[in-house]
Amino acid sequence: MTPLLIAAGVLAAIGAAVATGARDARIAALGLAGMLAITPFVADPLPQPLSLAFGAAAGILAAFFMFSAARRLAEPLGPPLGPLAAIATAAAGFAVGLGATALSLPRGGPEAALAAGLAAVAVAVGPIAVTRDVFRLGTALIVLVGGASLVAEALAGTPDPLTGIAAGVALVVLAAAAGALAAGSVTATGGTAIPDDPLAGRATGSRSGAELR
Repeated sequence: MTPLLIAAGVLAAIGAAVATGARDARIAALGLAGMLAITPFVADPLPQPLSLAFGAAAGILAAFFMFSAARRLAEPLGPPLGPLAAIATAAAGFAVGLGATALSLPRGGPEAALAAGLAAVAVAVGPIAVTRDVFRLGTALIVLVGGASLVAEALAGTPDPLTGIAAGVALVVLAAAAGALAAGSVTATGGTAIPDDPLAGRATGSRSGAELR
């Protein structure tokens, strides 16, 4: 494993931590862009040039959809753990990935991909489990998919061009849907917070109307 691979893996892990831990939605989107753009380079051997360029472009386009939604948000995001906790979680996941080399697990890709993938998965799980924010949830899902692709690459090796292109297209579609949902939430409610129990609120409103009549 070369220093360049380790550096690429570290950058991908930092991007994942920023994407899931930053309180400013635009900074979170930029962190997502950094993670997704560097992810195709955490491979040994590197994908073919066309596949490599497509993967990086797909990652940047996916992050662009989230950045477009982030520009419409006026209030800061409230991450479940906070920026420092997200970075610490990513560091722990990265260390576990590097430490897994001592277990002699069967791998077809570099240890850096496994480390970066576990770091991304680790920081994405918390927001997905407890967040009440559409933008945060969409970002965490994209990070989770990116992390899962890194883990798969570490175990199975560099994907063939068709597989890489299909993964890039799926990532862009997911990001477009998440960005559209976040933007729609801002238009409809002025923010991206998910109501605690909208059905209960409707029922309460209906009962109140009935009592007034």
